[in-house]
Amino acid sequence: MDMMKALVYEKPGRANGSVKMIPRPVCGDNDVLMKVMACAICKPAESSHDRTTGSLMGKYPATPGHEFAGIAEEVGKNVTDIKVGDYIIADNAYPCGHCYYCKSNRPMMCENYRCQGHNMQGGFAQYMVCRSDNVFSFSKDIPFDKACMTELVNCASSAVNFAEIKYGENVAVFGCGSSGNLIAQLMKNSNAGTVVALDIVQSKLDRVKPYGIETVLVDPDDFSKHEAVLKEMFPHGIDVIVDAVGDDGPLLESNMKLLSAGGRLMIYSFFYFEPKTFHVDAGLMIRKGLKLISCPLQGYNFGNCIHDIELGKVDPGTIIDAVYPLDDYFTALDRVLNEPGSMKMIIHPND
Repeated sequence: MDMMKALVYEKPGRANGSVKMIPRPVCGDNDVLMKVMACAICKPAESSHDRTTGSLMGKYPATPGHEFAGIAEEVGKNVTDIKVGDYIIADNAYPCGHCYYCKSNRPMMCENYRCQGHNMQGGFAQYMVCRSDNVFSFSKDIPFDKACMTELVNCASSAVNFAEIKYGENVAVFGCGSSGNLIAQLMKNSNAGTVVALDIVQSKLDRVKPYGIETVLVDPDDFSKHEAVLKEMFPHGIDVIVDAVGDDGPLLESNMKLLSAGGRLMIYSFFYFEPKTFHVDAGLMIRKGLKLISCPLQGYNFGNCIHDIELGKVDPGTIIDAVYPLDDYFTALDRVLNEPGSMKMIIHPND
């Protein structure tokens, strides 16, 4: 039996995780065996495995990692569009195809949803098997470290699509972490007019400035400062505000008041461990025709997203902080969890 090195949580919690040897997956007739060259740490997902509560979708033992790229090591006999040696990414989502939501063309709401890195083997391993219809090849001019974040670009593109940006509309993105950074870049390359990014950490804002995105530093103890700047920039209000912060009810309430007539407040962030609440001024919403929008993740957009990376319309490289071998996974994870201003750490399973 062929073996490989992988990160494994026998059950949730740091004490139960280690890098060890496990059987290498077998490539089926309709599969592609990927040699994983890069897999990015997703802070919300990977921290959930590392807690004793575990991932909401986790099935243990678990090998995390859902943002991956690599080389086609082997292809099944029925696979015709991918060949050995291709640089590849893969959609990590596996909706069942036969439940109520799948048959209603809402596969991301699948009642039997499976996902590589949660309840299927993920990319913090030397090899992984992907269903061929989930696999996309990409240019060998694109580094694996950038390509592995196609999944995150796919998530960020949901914000653009669900916000239904009209030509010339102004957009503010609150929170300029990994997701907020990419959302701001995608918004800048959409129909939007002025795009402004806001954060409490100046170094995060500095990463998006080269892309023509306006920036505003937020004082977490005094919202009136950034509110005054935004009101001067947009005297008639902001058309779309994206919340990519996720942990501050008062900020959401403040943002609602900054919207223009017909404006939309989009809640992008994920709430894994505890509910978040904020008060909505229903009268204000009615008077100004405001909309509150959630941002469920979309699937089937990986091809467009890797193409945008190839064209330079979005640059995931700006959020990469460091690269580590698989053996140093927990060192990299601790940096993500504990260092202010840190963003993406990339793991190289085959270094």
